[in-house]
This record gives sequence, C-alpha cells and structure tokens, in this order.
Amino acid sequence: MDVFQKTGEQYPNIYDIPYYNMIKKYLRFVGLDPHQKNGLITVIIMMTSITTVLIPMSIALYESLYTKNLDVMLECLPHLAAIVTSFVKIMNVYLNRENFRKLFDSITKEWQQLKLSQDLYILEEVTIRGSKLAKLYRNTLMTFMVLFLFVPLISPMMDIFLPLNETRPRQQLLNVNYVFFDSRNYFFCVYLQLSWAAIVVSISIVTVDSLLMLIVHHNSGLFIVCGHQIQKKTRHLSSFTNEVMSEHYTYKQIRNCVIMHNKAIDFYDILDENNRISYMIQIGLTMIGITTTAVQTVINLDRPGISIKSAVLCGANQFHLFMLSLPGQILVDHCTELTKQLYGSTWYGVPVKTQKMLYMMQIRTRSPCTLTACGLYQMNIENFGTTFKTCISYITMMLSLKG
Repeated sequence: MDVFQKTGEQYPNIYDIPYYNMIKKYLRFVGLDPHQKNGLITVIIMMTSITTVLIPMSIALYESLYTKNLDVMLECLPHLAAIVTSFVKIMNVYLNRENFRKLFDSITKEWQQLKLSQDLYILEEVTIRGSKLAKLYRNTLMTFMVLFLFVPLISPMMDIFLPLNETRPRQQLLNVNYVFFDSRNYFFCVYLQLSWAAIVVSISIVTVDSLLMLIVHHNSGLFIVCGHQIQKKTRHLSSFTNEVMSEHYTYKQIRNCVIMHNKAIDFYDILDENNRISYMIQIGLTMIGITTTAVQTVINLDRPGISIKSAVLCGANQFHLFMLSLPGQILVDHCTELTKQLYGSTWYGVPVKTQKMLYMMQIRTRSPCTLTACGLYQMNIENFGTTFKTCISYITMMLSLKG
C-alpha cells in the first residue's frame, strides 16, 4: 500500500514515513538525529557513559599485559573492541550529521516525487525489506545483550534459591580495574554501572547499523525504480502521430530517468564517503572480537559462566560482521539488476539522440556502486566469508600458542 496515497498529505520530514519513524526513538536516545536540537548534550552523556567503563577496562588490559596474564587479556580485548566500535559509530554519524541531514532530506523529497510519478510502490517494497532486516538485527542483538547481562546474575540467584555453606564465586560483567577500590567488594553497584554502559554500547551499535540498512535500501530502491522506468518508457513508446513530438516526449522521459540515476549515484557517493573510515575500523575491531571470544570460549569450557558469556559475545560479533557486509551486497545486487534492466529494455526502438543517453548510463553501470572500507575492502558477502575464514585461522593459531 502506498503510504502517501493513504492520506495524500505532504511529508515535511523523514519520520513521517513509517519505516523511518521506527528508528526515530533510537536516534533521539543516542543523540544522533540530525534535526535534534539537544543532540550534542545527549551525545556527551552517551560518550561519558562509555568512557566510564572504557578507562577502567583499559587499565585492566594494561595490567594483564604487564603481568603477562593471557586469560585476562583475552577477556578484555573483545569487550574493548565492542566499546570502541560503538564509540566510532556514534562519532562517525555525529561528525557527518550535515551529510546525514542531506540524505534524510533527499529521501523525503524522492518519496514525494515518486508518489507523483506513481512509482513509489517499487521503492516502498525495497524499503520494507530493509525495515524488516533492521528490525531483525535490532531484536537479535538486543537478545544477545540481555543474555550477556543475565549471565553474571546466575551465581547470586543460585545463592538465593539453592544456597550452599559458602558463597559461590561471582563473575563480574566485565573485567575492570578501578584502581582506588576493589570491584569485587561492590559487586552489584559495579554491575549496575557496567550494565548501563553495556546497554548504551548495544543501543548505539544497533541504532547506527539499522539506520544505514534503511538508507542503503533506499539507495538500492532508487536504482530499481530507475531500471523500471527505463523499461516502461522504452516499451510503451509515445503514441503521438507527429514524429517530432514523439521524439521530444521520449527524450524528456528518458532524461528524467537519467536524472534519477545521477541522484542515486550522488546519494551513494555521500553514503560511501561518510562510512569509509568507520567501516575499516569496525572490520578490524570485529575481527578482534570474534577471534578472542572464540578462543576464550574454548579454553574456559570447564568454567561454564565465562564460556557461555564468551560464546554469546562471539555470536553477537559474527552476526554484527555479517550485518555490516549484507547492505553492501544488497546495493551491488541492485546496481547489477539495473544493468540487466538497461540491456533488457527496448533501447534500440528509441531515437538515436535518446540512445546516446542510455549508452552513457550503460557505461556507468559497468562499475557498480560498492560500499568500501577506505577503498581497500569491499562490503559484501564474499569478503565476509573471507574475513570469517581469516578469523578461524587466527583462532587456531592462538589456541596452539595457548596449548
């Protein structure tokens, strides 16, 4: 159902589109809404919450390196990687908020323009898929987060319901060193502080990634709409009896398709420029997280609490890496689909002047729009598989060193 056709209203901002309204509360919570007036204050609060756990954990990591304690180091690294990842995501969106505002405004205008051309349903179908994918991603990572927060409470709960003659050993949510006091003496106070930081980290990650999934699907939808319009315009050539009028009409229609294609490319250029450095850092940090949590899971099989917590975090890291790569693959697939639609259209039936425009589009589509990490790593499923295999190799190597 066409969203705009339901009411016929004009939509002044992106959140009037239902599929983007779902992400609004997440963006406002983290302070990353480009139109949010108090965004800086909210971002500062989020960054402070992250820093309160980043510093004591960094101290714990330094201490483990100084004492050559490999177990503590393996425990600290994946958590630090997740924290820094959330830090990078927040700063990337906030520092590029002007570009994201442009993308938001562009999305709103394009939805309204496509409503007038009766082609909005195509873009809406792609956006719905992106919205469902983003919802699945949010629900999955939030489930991992709840499991992660619950594991340290198992021992205290067992002490209540199945008490022993002595208190069971407790495993804190994260390995931290506050220097001035022992965190074990204030288990629940420290747990609450670490839990809040973990919630902020998780919500920051799912917010930014969900937003990018929606934006990438919008960009992909523009290419699909462009291909659909070209096929439609070349298949149903003008019925004007006057040849000059027919040629002028066809040229105008195809020119509008070319303009839309250029808009889609401009949209992609901004999107890729915004995330190139961020993607590179995130890929590296996620690989560290997968490798260290997998090793920690294996070497702590005799300690179920630590092993389960590590396995949950390992699964979350793998899912995060997959979801980082999937939108880039979707964009490439839709760019390729546009190429097929161009060659499959009746381009040979339009005037020569119009064929030249289509030829220029064909040349451009030979280089698909690919999201990259600093231009060195393409975000697609094939590279996800390669990266995962690399992590497996590192896991094997570290286990052999540990043995």
